[in-house]
Amino acid sequence: MELYMFFAFLLFYIITAIMLDDNLRKRIWMIAFILSFVATSIAIGFIKGSNQDVMMNVEELNWYYFLYLFGMISVVMGVFNIWIYRKELWNIMTEND
Repeated sequence: MELYMFFAFLLFYIITAIMLDDNLRKRIWMIAFILSFVATSIAIGFIKGSNQDVMMNVEELNWYYFLYLFGMISVVMGVFNIWIYRKELWNIMTEND
């Protein structure tokens, strides 16, 4: 499944790189990143906030822990990246050619 998604996004990137100007391509990909970042943040919040008991064995517990850990790392790094590049993001979103 991950390979299909990777190749689909790669094909979409190649098409946007060929057909669109740089500013519009950057805007599309930045909006996609922001939306996926928000969706990941909300999903991790629901995982953390739900107090349901899940029946799983020891191997699955490790995978859920790593999923949560690296998901939270990506959310935190996304926040830092948005803060660091806030002026560039604003220019990408508001600039007209």
